[in-house]
Amino acid sequence: MGSPEARLLVLYPTHNGGQFKMPNFPNAAALCRKSLTLLVIISVFAAATAFAQTAQKRYAVELVVPNGKKSVETDADITFSETTFTVEPDKKNYKSNSKTFAYGDIKTADQSYSKKPMLSGGGAVATALLVGFIFALPFLFIKKKKHWMTVQTANDFAVIKLGDNNFRQIAAEFETHGVKVNDLKEVDK
Repeated sequence: MGSPEARLLVLYPTHNGGQFKMPNFPNAAALCRKSLTLLVIISVFAAATAFAQTAQKRYAVELVVPNGKKSVETDADITFSETTFTVEPDKKNYKSNSKTFAYGDIKTADQSYSKKPMLSGGGAVATALLVGFIFALPFLFIKKKKHWMTVQTANDFAVIKLGDNNFRQIAAEFETHGVKVNDLKEVDK
C-alpha cells in the first residue's frame, strides 16, 4: 500500500498549455490539524477574555454597621459591576445595611491606613452631619492600624475596612471606574 499521503488540489497554470496539476503534499493533513488546533485555541481565549471583562469582581471586606448605639465591623463582600458597586454584609441580621452606590454619584472616596478611618476635611464635616458623634466614638478605641475606605455620596456613606491583601485591588477598581481615591496619611502627633 505505501505511505498515506494527502493530496491537495492546487489550481495553477503550467507552461504546457494551461493544464492543472495536482501536487503531492505529504504534510497536508498535519498542517490542517495544526491550523484547526490554533483556531480552537484562539476562539477559547477570545471567549474567556470577553467573559472576564464582563464578570463582576468580588472582594472580602468588613463593613461598619450600626448596632444600637454602637457600631460594629461585620464581614461583607464588595462587588464591582459596570455602573455600581455593592457592599453586602455576610450575616443575615445585617443584610438590611447593604449599600449600593453608582460610581457617578460618589462625591469622595478616601483611603487611609490608620487606627481609625480618616476623612478628608469636607468628608469629616459631611459624615458628622449625617451620623453625628456617637457613630465615630467606637473608632477612638481601635489600636492596630488597618486599611480603610470611606465612600460618600450626597446623602449616604459607607465605612469599609479593607484587607491587607486586597486594599490595592479595591482602590484600583474605583480608579478604573472613574472614581478618584484620595490617599489620606495619618499625621504624627
